[in-house]
Amino acid sequence: MLAVLLYSLLTTAAFYLGSRAAITEPIYSRYPRKIAIWADCAACSGFWYGVVVAIVLKFPMFGLDGHHWLTPIVVGLCSMVWTPMVAALHQLAMIYLGSAIDEEG
Repeated sequence: MLAVLLYSLLTTAAFYLGSRAAITEPIYSRYPRKIAIWADCAACSGFWYGVVVAIVLKFPMFGLDGHHWLTPIVVGLCSMVWTPMVAALHQLAMIYLGSAIDEEG
C-alpha cells in the first residue's frame, strides 16, 4: 500500500512540475507544441512518469517484485488512472486555498 501511495504522489508531482508549477514555468513555457500537448495530458505523461519512477524506486507493486520487468508497465498503467485524479484534487485544493499575494499589489 505504501508503494501505491508513493508512486501516485510522485507521478502527480512530476506531472505538476512538468506542466503546471509556477517555479518550472520558464521551462515548460518553452516546450515545443507536441511536447506541451503530451505534458498537459495527465494520463499520457503520467504513464511515462510512472514507468520512470518504478524503474528508479523498484518498489513491489500488486504482488510483482520491484525488479520484475513488468512492474514499471503496471505502475505506468496505474499512473494513467491515478495521476489525473490526484492532479485534479490538487488543482481543486489550490483553487480553494487561493493566493497569499494581494491582487492589487
